[in-house]
Amino acid sequence: MFRKAICAVFFILLLVQMPVAASFTAVAAPELFGASVLVADLHGDGQEKLLLGKEGGVFVLDEGGLQQFIEVPGRVTAVAVGDVTGDFRHDLAVGTDRGGALYLYTERAGTWERHGHAQYLWDTIIQLGIHDFNGDGWGDVVALTDKGEAYVYLSREGNLFPLWKSPAGELVVGCAVLDVDRNGYPDLIFTLRTGYVAVLTWGEEEFVPLWENYPWGAVESLAVVSDASSPEWLVVTSQKMLYAWRWQNGEVINSRKFEAQSLGERLVYIPKHGLLSLSSVTGISLFELQSSEVVEKWRVPGLFGDDAFFYAGDFYFRDPSGTYLRLVEGAESWRVFVHDQEVTGYVDVLRRDGQLYVNLLNLAPILGFTARLEGGWKVSAGPMEVTLWPERTVLDWQGFLIPLGSPLVEEGGLPFLPMEVLPLLGWTVQIDALRQLVVFVENWGWWI
Repeated sequence: MFRKAICAVFFILLLVQMPVAASFTAVAAPELFGASVLVADLHGDGQEKLLLGKEGGVFVLDEGGLQQFIEVPGRVTAVAVGDVTGDFRHDLAVGTDRGGALYLYTERAGTWERHGHAQYLWDTIIQLGIHDFNGDGWGDVVALTDKGEAYVYLSREGNLFPLWKSPAGELVVGCAVLDVDRNGYPDLIFTLRTGYVAVLTWGEEEFVPLWENYPWGAVESLAVVSDASSPEWLVVTSQKMLYAWRWQNGEVINSRKFEAQSLGERLVYIPKHGLLSLSSVTGISLFELQSSEVVEKWRVPGLFGDDAFFYAGDFYFRDPSGTYLRLVEGAESWRVFVHDQEVTGYVDVLRRDGQLYVNLLNLAPILGFTARLEGGWKVSAGPMEVTLWPERTVLDWQGFLIPLGSPLVEEGGLPFLPMEVLPLLGWTVQIDALRQLVVFVENWGWWI
């Protein structure tokens, strides 16, 4: 008998009677747990890698595993890649939770070293970007904190100087950088929760407003569609109105405006794929952005996250526990556990008409059952014995016929038991359809 223990933390418990069909399986990526993740071309060689900010430093994840290459005091909560020092090589901006410290690192002879003085934002930094706003060859730094305050630091010879800060008392929902007016210099787009979106551009040694708008409702999210022929920026409000704008004929125009009730609280635009929606109500969905509506391409219900990215052909998202999961399309391989002991290679699982069945002859010795063919399949567990028949949606228990939602199935001459029978035999079945996991947990004292 396998040992009894608490089941794995990541299992989502679903009713056995619920359909288990899912387009994707969510597979945990434990190496990303608790990390701030950035997909970036670290060395400018065209090879994207996963950079992880974690406790004590910055790591790179590749085929060789997790390798630390920068040591940083505190927990690294944001990372950005770009040329801050003006030497045409990539540097790193690193944000932390320790005083909101912002550090710069540059690579010399294969070793990453601190550069210049730290800046302190006095709040955890959750987003960073490096962009040369004034075109002087020195990359400037954009930072967003956990309290919703945005900052821009101007780089002069690789040292950072405060340039701009978001309005006091306002919550910045999102920051993005885009060459809005197509003049070759990046502009800063930012949104306030109170219902405000603006574009700042460089002019006369400071940021000046290029454009602003007041959409209807509180702003929930900001996204930039950068791979279109005419790039756009869009917001979705609490009224579930989608607004989008772009530059045309020397001015900003409203390019889209429509109701989008199906969009979630958080949006991430994935180039060449579409608008990834993270909703606490409907789960994770991918939408095609059209001129007057969004069209859902796929949905994975039951999952929610506060961050997402696309890497090496897969979608990743971070759930509320800080766990990153990878969505794997069309996976049909179910993993089977008895308590915390995996028995996948020993128990066959069959899916038919949206329901799961388990091979009775595989499962019986593992769970301590006996099974025999006598006028139907008889299954005994302790004092309990039931009889089932193929194609009949009832079972016999001590002469009582109990209706079933699904009959016993014979596949290749082997009996496959519907999951709903297991509780009658003293075992609770926990199904995580999204991760394609089945867990059997013994229900002690069930026969009393």
